[in-house]
Amino acid sequence: MLPFSSRIIIFLLCAALLFIGLTHFPINILSWDVFGYYLYLPMTFIYHDLGLKDFSVVDSIIAKYHNTGTFYQANMAPTGNFIMRYGIGLSILYAPFFFIGYLIALITGFPADGFSEPYQYAIWSGCMIYSFIGIIMLRKVLLNFFEDKITSLLLVIIVLGTNYTLHSSIHGQGAMTHNFLFTLYTFILWFTIKWHETHKMKHAIMLAISCGLATIVRPPEIISLLIPALWGVYDKQTLKEKLQLLKEKGMHVTFFACIFIAICFIQLSYWKIYSGSFWYDSYYNPGEGMDLFPPHTFNFLFSFRNGWFIYTPVILFAFAGLFFLYKRNKKIFMPVIAYTFINLWIVSSWTVWWYGNCFSQRGIIASYILLSVPMGYLFVEINTKRNILKYSMFGIVLFLVALNLFQSWQTANGILVSSRASGKYWLATFGKTTASPNNEKLLYMDWPTNGIENFTNESDYTKTHTWELGFEESEGMPKEKLNTEIFHSGKSSYVFDSITEFGPAIEKKYSEITDKYHAWIRVSVWVYPVSDTKKYPACIVTTFTHQGKSYKYKGTGTDQLNLEINKWNRITFDYLTPMAVRSKNDPLSVYIWNNGKGKIFVDDLQVEVFEPKFDPSIF
Repeated sequence: MLPFSSRIIIFLLCAALLFIGLTHFPINILSWDVFGYYLYLPMTFIYHDLGLKDFSVVDSIIAKYHNTGTFYQANMAPTGNFIMRYGIGLSILYAPFFFIGYLIALITGFPADGFSEPYQYAIWSGCMIYSFIGIIMLRKVLLNFFEDKITSLLLVIIVLGTNYTLHSSIHGQGAMTHNFLFTLYTFILWFTIKWHETHKMKHAIMLAISCGLATIVRPPEIISLLIPALWGVYDKQTLKEKLQLLKEKGMHVTFFACIFIAICFIQLSYWKIYSGSFWYDSYYNPGEGMDLFPPHTFNFLFSFRNGWFIYTPVILFAFAGLFFLYKRNKKIFMPVIAYTFINLWIVSSWTVWWYGNCFSQRGIIASYILLSVPMGYLFVEINTKRNILKYSMFGIVLFLVALNLFQSWQTANGILVSSRASGKYWLATFGKTTASPNNEKLLYMDWPTNGIENFTNESDYTKTHTWELGFEESEGMPKEKLNTEIFHSGKSSYVFDSITEFGPAIEKKYSEITDKYHAWIRVSVWVYPVSDTKKYPACIVTTFTHQGKSYKYKGTGTDQLNLEINKWNRITFDYLTPMAVRSKNDPLSVYIWNNGKGKIFVDDLQVEVFEPKFDPSIF
């Protein structure tokens, strides 16, 4: 066991996170996803335009501070307002430090625009403070179950042995939801313990605030209610006792419910005011969402692409400890097991189950609070065994903590890119202190974030399929839409005019296109315009659809091209399949949209498929 008291461990851990954070300080902490979580504050208190009616303000902020490549952080509601994609909860937690940044900006002469350096330093400082509070609270929670030495060991494992290290301190990752939820869950667990011990109203109120804030930070965290609801329940008799307790403390339950609903109503009110409805699916995207049946749990756990058990193997001790938790403390087994596995199901159901550019699985970090308890009971059990087992286990723990710190350092320095890793890449980078350009070819593709797609490495691909539509009567084309006098090949072309807006499509399921994790699609078509294409444009559309809704849409308009009138012109472009296809049955559709209603002849629509020669998903 560690030779220091848990108080000293707390100080050392906070100092370590502060050092890591300062040595890996973010270039712009208010960027990408954080930009979306934070935007509530400046748009409310500085620009007084939470609906983003004057979008030029957002444009000017992005142009000045380069917060994001594309503005995905909000979408437009039917009311004409932009609705933030992310919950309002983080902005509430950011708020004290936003106002500190505002005051410093006014005093020092920096722009008081919500994004200048005083705001960034203030938000970063706030994130570190929340981290410190979370670690301190975790110690208080653990001391309810374990002696000081076990608590010290658990603190080291959770803080330094998991991906919490990176996501609380490196490059501003602490400004994301995961760091804040980690801290909120320490309060949820602490006030759950205290209410069941003391039955005091103040603990019920603080528990409601903690659960409410967690829910409006990230709505799936409503499952945090399982923790107090199931606390102490493990059989029929304890269930009856719990229901009787809740009945006796009906006023506490009422206050809890009212406070929890009131906090959630902050988010609901925002949606009502700016979207017109109390419920608005601000995260809706046909190409990305919850795939609950079935979830992507196996990949979430075991894939070399951010697999949780691959990059955070120390957490396996927690799962091994569930047996000893049940054996030694049945009263808390049910909330731990219920929350852990329901949460695992939810977070592994997201289409982009590797959660983008991060290390290991960031969506699961908040669960470390509860999982530290069964892990502790495992070490309690091991502590009763012979010294050789204890020392062997302690050696494994030290190795896994060191491995996590090293891989976090690799990630921070661009040596390890776990979010795009194949098995071969993982082996090639294991233990390395410098990045090798040769390893790049072993990674999953880095999808562009600026919307610009250029197929420049065709030599790394093989053309596998070609589909053509010649617009011939033999293909089942309606005879009245064909022209047999003007055509590029065959016997006819398809005529678009003022009454013909959409034409026939080449449509193929993703499973027909490729069995690889992505492919390039080359679209070509011959067009013969007889009217001004700038004034009367047409568009060649390429898109996937899921349940009738379009995603990964690309439209190439004739008004963007220099086409010759009364001549055949070949249009060609490349299209990259989505980063994550919702279903292998989702179809790709390629068709002509005559949105300008001018007259144009179309012939020889062609789709070619290029598959990667190396597929990291099979390694």
